Amino acid sequence: MSEVAAIGIDLGGTRIKGVILKDNNILESIYRPTGEGDQFKASILETVNELKLKSGSSNIVVGISAPGIPDQENLSIAVMPGRLPGLENFIWSDFLQVPAFVLNDAVCALLAEARLGSARGLKQVVMLTLGTGVGGGIVVNNELYRGAFG
Repeated sequence: MSEVAAIGIDLGGTRIKGVILKDNNILESIYRPTGEGDQFKASILETVNELKLKSGSSNIVVGISAPGIPDQENLSIAVMPGRLPGLENFIWSDFLQVPAFVLNDAVCALLAEARLGSARGLKQVVMLTLGTGVGGGIVVNNELYRGAFG
């Protein structure tokens, strides 16, 4: 069995960003225009397949960073009004045919900073993100605070 490759995908309104992570290091990154409608999903699939090929592994797991509120199982974004049409309740693992987990994009930014970035080693972290939307997250005693909506 080949080593597991972790692929991260950030879904944005103008760009799709993808990375391969191994031992907390980015091995490869890809940026693509988001596109419209079905082209958007095709661009994501193309990005994941390209990163999978570059990883040299057939055993991958994908993390999806997206605006909105994920469902309880982190399989899709349950609520994303007015953004990226067609992605609410879209089950990524079914589409990509690999294990895929979805988190809110601000929460993903927080976890990246807490584990790999400027907040590494801190037990308490608060992050606010300002972009097309406003988001944020909290780490308390090295644990992500999930809140009422995950």
